[in-house]
Amino acid sequence: MFATIKRYDIIEGNIKSDQKKVMRLKNAMDKIELYAWRAAKLCLLTVLIELPQFAISLPKLLLKYVNGPIVYILTWMIFVGGYVAVTFILFTYLQRRHPERKIIWRPKGKEINTIIIGFIVLMSAKMIIGSFMTQQTANDAAIEKMFKISVNMSFMMVFMTAIAAPVVEELVFRGFLMDYFFTDQPIFAILLSGLIFGSIHSSTNFISWLMYVVMGIILAATYNKEKNLAANISLHFLNNLLPSIVFLLSSLHQMLK
Repeated sequence: MFATIKRYDIIEGNIKSDQKKVMRLKNAMDKIELYAWRAAKLCLLTVLIELPQFAISLPKLLLKYVNGPIVYILTWMIFVGGYVAVTFILFTYLQRRHPERKIIWRPKGKEINTIIIGFIVLMSAKMIIGSFMTQQTANDAAIEKMFKISVNMSFMMVFMTAIAAPVVEELVFRGFLMDYFFTDQPIFAILLSGLIFGSIHSSTNFISWLMYVVMGIILAATYNKEKNLAANISLHFLNNLLPSIVFLLSSLHQMLK
């Protein structure tokens, strides 16, 4: 009788052990499914923030059929309206994920100090890494080429690089990405944000890729510290503003002389 009871205890123990294994396996599969879905959404969001850029090709397509001023007005409306719509979608979606807290507010006090320090660190990192480069990055070269197409294109590029890009890129690569992955492991979240940010910029060699990765890491560290997207957007804006102005003045000088 005791042998039978012992045998039942062993069987019951094996069943419980198997149930635990099944639960662990189910939890692992649920996590894989969750992160796969989040990765897919991140890809879709990355595509979404690229869509307004297609408006810059409208003048070339429409000037053959429509009066010039109307084409440029329509292009700017679609271009700016597209970025406004994308920003609204991203901000609304992200805020709904965290209705208990604000995700953006006007920087003040220590947040302004963080922006200033972040900017100094960012510029220093770019200078150090840039000293190993023999030419500008492929991304900068492509942007500069776009500036030189026309006066209208130059101002569209200033809006895109200095204003729109900092907003939508920070919402996606800091707001969403760091909210989706490694939420309880900030170091890994910062590194992942930097790696993905660096990889989406057109880099043709390791040094230029590393420059954008380091930029992404500094921006991610800023977000991790302040949890205020306005601080990130401000830092990103300062980083993009100076080259945008240089490209604009250089392009206008060549086109208008």
